[in-house]
Amino acid sequence: MKSSLSRRKFIGLSGGALASSSLLTTLSGFQRALAVTPDNSDYKALVCVFMFGGNDGFNWLVPNPATLTGSDPYSVYSRSRSNLALARNSLLPLNGTASDGSAYGLHPSCPEIQTLFNNGNAAFLCNVGTLVRPTTAAQAKAGSVTLPSQLFSHIDQQTLWMTSISNSLERYGWAGRVADFYDANGYSSSLPMNINVGDTNYWQEGRRTIPYGMGIDGAPVMNVTNNSAYYRSGTRQNAATALLSQATQDSNLLVSEYAAVQLGAAGKVSLVNNALAGGDLSTQFGSWPGDGDLGKQLHQVARCIKARANFSSSRQIFFVGMGGFDTHNGLLNTQAALLGYLSKHLKSFWDSMSELGVQNKVTLFTASDFGRSLGSNGDGTDHAWGNHHLIMGGTVSGGRYYGTMPSLAIGGADDVGNGRVVPSTSTDQFASTLCRWFGIADSDLNSIFPNLANFGTRNLGFMV
Repeated sequence: MKSSLSRRKFIGLSGGALASSSLLTTLSGFQRALAVTPDNSDYKALVCVFMFGGNDGFNWLVPNPATLTGSDPYSVYSRSRSNLALARNSLLPLNGTASDGSAYGLHPSCPEIQTLFNNGNAAFLCNVGTLVRPTTAAQAKAGSVTLPSQLFSHIDQQTLWMTSISNSLERYGWAGRVADFYDANGYSSSLPMNINVGDTNYWQEGRRTIPYGMGIDGAPVMNVTNNSAYYRSGTRQNAATALLSQATQDSNLLVSEYAAVQLGAAGKVSLVNNALAGGDLSTQFGSWPGDGDLGKQLHQVARCIKARANFSSSRQIFFVGMGGFDTHNGLLNTQAALLGYLSKHLKSFWDSMSELGVQNKVTLFTASDFGRSLGSNGDGTDHAWGNHHLIMGGTVSGGRYYGTMPSLAIGGADDVGNGRVVPSTSTDQFASTLCRWFGIADSDLNSIFPNLANFGTRNLGFMV
């Protein structure tokens, strides 16, 4: 089958060959000397599940107190949500209490996540979002502190979640900066640290490293260099490879670099697909129309983790995505379906990590554009700010809530206007806690998260 690859996908397939070349190194001027060599002596992986559109976290995690009075959190939630409030008896009970002293329940479509949480394998981080510095609703309304750029805009807030530099629209993500940091300290493997299965994204883009792009069926084959059956039993493949090999020695720098990228891409395709052909997992990943291929994406992540020895990788970072969460209308039915898919696929992924015996070495977390407004617009909710997110893994201090639960009252202490809740925890704090577990020393976190110094708490404590 003839492949059609975009320029960006092609560069991703090259696995960073161009970025590591003398040409790009000279152009970037990135300093190699950093303070501490990160610990990569044992395998660890991060997996981001991005819910594109802005998942409504306030209908994912709902107050579920043991007693019901006129002022308890569920009553406040119910008044604010109006016709979108989930029935209290439909909620799936979760262990423990949050910072407001209330018990919480999960959306009824998420029984698998309920089990993971109550078994201590998952936790929730409450009311997290993009911030430049700690911000109250009063400060935000008065404009007395610097606020994140382009609040409530899908594309901009996706970017800020991925970069965690909320006062800039820089396009280098924090996962890319982590890979840059490791690369500058001598980390090497035959496949880039960042592997994108869900789609191109800013989160994994580094200044000196480029993520490896692959699909749900493995590395896309480039017929001219990877398919020996393409055109007269491989005649074209052999000729192309010979010409490219010769071109790598060309005196013209652009010619030699182009040939190196082509050959590097072909080599990565063969490496990945040969490694993935080494055997599948017993764990089954379901697939349903409308699930955004999330199960297939997570299946590929699990296969890459299984094949990690083939890549000489002691650190890997994966991105997968799922769309459809922009629920200005049809919230109840749409979110019920999407969260149901998410719950089933996260359970399959947990089972696959347990099958491989690496559940303590892999941490999965969710992210999304932003939270949604507390009030109903009639059939849905609108763009807002703070949101709840899930962290899952064997070294997650699970069965607990982290961060501060906001008031769910429209016009309440945390409402910056129109039912939009100001976050109490920043993406910087969320990401830095994950990075500490991943192997980045505390003394090096500020070089990756330039606004982290604005926040008093650097480690949120959800990782063991």
